[in-house]
Amino acid sequence: MAVSEPHEGYGRDRVRARILLPFALVILFVIAAFVVTAYYYEGRDHEQGMTEKVAAVDRLFRRGLEQDSALMHASLIGLSMDDGLKKAFLQGDREALLKRAWPLFDKLRKNHRISHFYFSGPDRVNFLRVHQPDQHGDVIDRITTLRAAEAQDSARGIELGPLGTLTLRVVVPWYNGDQLIGYLELGEEIDHITEEVHKILGVDILVLVYEKFLAPDVWKKGRQMLGHQKDWGRFGSTLVVGRAMDTIPKILVDMLDRAGHPATETLQFVEGGRSLYAASLPLTDITGREVGDFIVVQDVTGLRAGFQNAITMIAVLSVLVGSGVFAIFYVVLGRVERGFRRQREIELQLSRVNIEHQKVVQVEKLSAMGLMVGEIAHQLNNPLSGVINMAQLAERELGDPERTKELLGEIGRAGKDCHAFVGRMLDFTQLSHFDRKPTDMKGLIEETISLFRESTGPETNVVSDLNEDAPVLYVDPVLIRHALFNLLSNAAQASAPGGAISVRLASGERAGGNAPGWYLTVRDEGPGLSADVLDKIFTPFFTTRPEGTGLGLPVVQHVAVLHEGDITAANAEGGGAEFALWLPDIRKIK
Repeated sequence: MAVSEPHEGYGRDRVRARILLPFALVILFVIAAFVVTAYYYEGRDHEQGMTEKVAAVDRLFRRGLEQDSALMHASLIGLSMDDGLKKAFLQGDREALLKRAWPLFDKLRKNHRISHFYFSGPDRVNFLRVHQPDQHGDVIDRITTLRAAEAQDSARGIELGPLGTLTLRVVVPWYNGDQLIGYLELGEEIDHITEEVHKILGVDILVLVYEKFLAPDVWKKGRQMLGHQKDWGRFGSTLVVGRAMDTIPKILVDMLDRAGHPATETLQFVEGGRSLYAASLPLTDITGREVGDFIVVQDVTGLRAGFQNAITMIAVLSVLVGSGVFAIFYVVLGRVERGFRRQREIELQLSRVNIEHQKVVQVEKLSAMGLMVGEIAHQLNNPLSGVINMAQLAERELGDPERTKELLGEIGRAGKDCHAFVGRMLDFTQLSHFDRKPTDMKGLIEETISLFRESTGPETNVVSDLNEDAPVLYVDPVLIRHALFNLLSNAAQASAPGGAISVRLASGERAGGNAPGWYLTVRDEGPGLSADVLDKIFTPFFTTRPEGTGLGLPVVQHVAVLHEGDITAANAEGGGAEFALWLPDIRKIK
């Protein structure tokens, strides 16, 4: 197998791509999450602000009513003490009463927006309307007058007139000494309070009343009589009787036309390039009856534009800062990546040198083995010479069958020893044949263990620990089986009777490198390996047993070199020796 060139692994070594792409995605996600969250809370702040505005409108409106009703009550107390008014009223002189009351009413009208001034008798029959002197003689049956008559005390509150006017009225009983002589009443329309709230809070206000509380045909009458004074308009079953806004938004008009009543929740809409929020507030009269609504509209266009500008600026700054950090990381990681590539190239070069070195070492060992084979061949002459001599001696001892039989036995044993030795040598030389193919490692190992047990007997204790995801490796199955068999034989010879031999297959990188592969490990429970033995254990013909040939472990090393793998020996923790055959995974080294 050819070792991959450095550039073939660059796709796995792109440090910048692996780090910077997720980093950029995280930055974009954080910015997007910030913008979405900011807009969400901005909308909630506007809704909360609108709720607070509506509550402020309610407070300011009620405070305005209290202040004006207190002013009117104080004015009525002062008027009730005017002897000239009392004298004209008791004399039934309407002209004298009007002449005396008009200057006072005119001053209140100009300075305090008083629009109604009534003189009524104890029976609530109207004696004089100062603001409409031609109308009199009718019974006043409004709630404020009825409550004042019932309690014989002052009464105040908002009342809805038959023409849709919302009037703040204050009525006080009028006494001459201890005698009730009638009732005094002042009233004002509340439009100015709405306008003042509009100026203070900066919100637009629309005042609606329900048509069901108005007199028949009030729409036509009101439009004819008060249309020049009011912004009359009709939406469904409601009438606009006052407003503090330039134009009514079309969306609000459509909603009122459909429902005839404003929605209770806060509305948010855009119209004419303006961002608007709208909410409603119930309008109640003196009895607590809901007769209409205040619709409060707030324009948040400026606030939203400022917020959008701020968010845009923050987002741009975040992108710029993120881009700066990204650029710094890009440069730094580029250096790291180049260093990593250089390191990988060096490692691959070292790996190639190591493989070549192993090949050279193996050639040297084979050369040494050739020399030793020659020496062995020379040494074989001794037993062969003995065989010849014993054969000649047997010819001379033909007359002695027992002696001849003994000599022939010696000749046979010597021949068998030479034959076995030569057979082992031939097995070693035949390792040059190499046929790599896809091989199921788990099946190969299990078959070899089974074969080993059959050859050694059932008492051999071999325990296997094979990965459930054992790979299919490109190896020569015959050579790998031969190597594993030798390792098992070596472990069995080193172990005490009944000792366990463990076989394990696990993934792992090559020692001293980062090439992916698998370790086939055989461990025994023998005495372990001394330092001298470890130095020579893979040297051909080196053995610690008198009956050994010293070729088993060199065969395993030769098989490892042919597969561009490695074989290591070490003393295992807890005792015994451990041999690890590392085989590369060709599919991953690309």
